[in-house]
Amino acid sequence: MLLRKKKTSYSLIPLMGLFITGAIFVLLTSVRNQRPLSSFDKKWSHSLFKSHTFSTPLMELFTRLGSGFFMIPLGLMMYVSYNQTGNRDKGKLILFNVIGIRVLNFLCKRMFKRQPPEWERLVESSNYGYPSAHTMNAAGFYGLLLFLSGMWRHLWAWVGCFLFLVMIGISRVKLGIHYLIDVIAGLAGGMFLNLLSIKSYKWFFGR
Repeated sequence: MLLRKKKTSYSLIPLMGLFITGAIFVLLTSVRNQRPLSSFDKKWSHSLFKSHTFSTPLMELFTRLGSGFFMIPLGLMMYVSYNQTGNRDKGKLILFNVIGIRVLNFLCKRMFKRQPPEWERLVESSNYGYPSAHTMNAAGFYGLLLFLSGMWRHLWAWVGCFLFLVMIGISRVKLGIHYLIDVIAGLAGGMFLNLLSIKSYKWFFGR
């Protein structure tokens, strides 16, 4: 009975995560341009942009770790490695994650067409800001690594991964690319899509 309860509790965590992250993304999408939230968003984002809490080189490092130039090659290497070791189902999950989330983020940007902040950009970026592609892609990819490594069972791993993703999001605001709502929505959306892909993986492959 104890083992059954433990298994049930583990199965409820992804479902709760799906509901919470999905609800956050939908809520932010529906109210992102409404006052007073939009005014607070611009004010707090500009305050973070102007602050000296984090150095520009550190923010550039985190933003690179959240870029496709880093995650796509790493994901492809993992895909090849899983295929060579006979774990082709995991390789497909990696490939779906790397490509699928980027496609969905691109579609979201084209659909919502939110303009990025008006202040100076310290690095190059796309024309539209909502949701943050770096944060969304990183939440999906690094969250998947947490699952595949088996470290998702440890609270400290969740906390460490979450703080790492938060720093990637902060870097996008600090470099003048996004508003805070963009990165929060990107974080929620990436986690939602990652949990959905993992849940689908478990259903199809019985893992």
